[in-house]
Amino acid sequence: MIPAEPPGGSYDPGSFRDPASRVFFADDDSVRRVLSTAGASDWESVARSEAFGRWMAAGDVVSTEELEHDGLTILLHERIPVWTYPYEWTFSMMQEAALLQLRLLDEALDEGLTFKDATPYNVQFWGSKPVFIDVGSIRPWEEGEPWLGYRQFCQLFLYPLLLRAHAATPFQPLLRGSLDGISAETARSFLRGSKVFKPGALADVVLHARAERSSRHRNVRDELGSAGFTRAMIQTNVRRLRKVVEKTTWQPSDSAWSEYAACDHVAGGQRESKAAFVEKVASEQRRRLVWDLGSNDGHHSRIVRSHADSVVAVDGDEWVLDRLYRALRSEDDRTITPLVMNLADPSPSLGWRGVERRRLEDRGSPDLVLALAVIHHLVVGANLPLTDVVDWLASLGAEVILEWVPPDDPLVVTLAANKKAAEIHSDYREDVLRALLGERFILVDEQPLDGRVLLRLQPLS
Repeated sequence: MIPAEPPGGSYDPGSFRDPASRVFFADDDSVRRVLSTAGASDWESVARSEAFGRWMAAGDVVSTEELEHDGLTILLHERIPVWTYPYEWTFSMMQEAALLQLRLLDEALDEGLTFKDATPYNVQFWGSKPVFIDVGSIRPWEEGEPWLGYRQFCQLFLYPLLLRAHAATPFQPLLRGSLDGISAETARSFLRGSKVFKPGALADVVLHARAERSSRHRNVRDELGSAGFTRAMIQTNVRRLRKVVEKTTWQPSDSAWSEYAACDHVAGGQRESKAAFVEKVASEQRRRLVWDLGSNDGHHSRIVRSHADSVVAVDGDEWVLDRLYRALRSEDDRTITPLVMNLADPSPSLGWRGVERRRLEDRGSPDLVLALAVIHHLVVGANLPLTDVVDWLASLGAEVILEWVPPDDPLVVTLAANKKAAEIHSDYREDVLRALLGERFILVDEQPLDGRVLLRLQPLS
């Protein structure tokens, strides 16, 4: 049995589904995992395997050290600096995570090991590198046992990729709407006509949906268990899925902000001046965590990364972020993590009791926030009150570089084009902004920028 209270610290509210393994945060802020007797026995097999040592050395699995405490088996894990969820990933991030899960399972089976499940919530990103974190889900494979994580892999890895690639359907809202993922029947409803002949669609969606309908009142797990699966059979399926995932590609023609960096008001001198201001602020001291809100192509994320341990590049345009992620992956970048998120409709706290998956603010406080060319999207584009936006920035308790974009700026005019004047908050004015900021921040520095202005702000407390 796992103790009701961890030995010094508190349990992670998102770690409770596995009765043999539970993560807790120790009093020294380290990340630890306490194992039941059964979990400890499984861990012994995993720790002895060549595969596990190889995975840790390559950074594919979170670095893990065994500890003991009053007869309990406890694992000490290296802490992942930035915590993300699958409904915040780009297509390529999901694809990389899926391939990692499949490769680890294939290699585990070679040594008589398997995984209890196959969920992307067991993967985190260290910068651009996917890292498997749920060491407690690895255990010895039992003779004749099927791959019990297949259905979960489809619902949370494969179907999101297929729907994005072949049905032009973003998977993020669907995963945010259900932590269990996308059902086979739901995926089937999107993949119609010739789409069913895309790799993976017929075997893993259409036939899977049909099998699910016919198995609703049957004990499928026992039926599969009695079928006499071999490791070779499972590996054949795993390797087939690896090919399906590798062949699944997403290549939209463009997006709303894919060419933003080439716009007249962004390119040239203004871009250089803004970059110099950001570099000056960032270089004054090393930051633990920087948020780049409305990061677009990651230009400023790249500027601050040499002065920060971790940078989160947040943007609502998946295509722009996906290109950024692929570029970072090719560089083996371990600092910048892209995050698909609409700041006006951000990831909420989700799951059991509303704390199983946490909102961004509850996953780590930034030291520096870049809010460059984003405030007009929130106030004019999304109709958020300016007071609320400033209050939110102040609540972060971080230094902020804010770019003010005036009402007559071409981009603001475009955002307001389909709105009547009465439908836009009348407080979107520079004098109102400065008054609000003066009540919540200390203005340290500012720089005019062709009609716009950059403001360097320190929190009052």
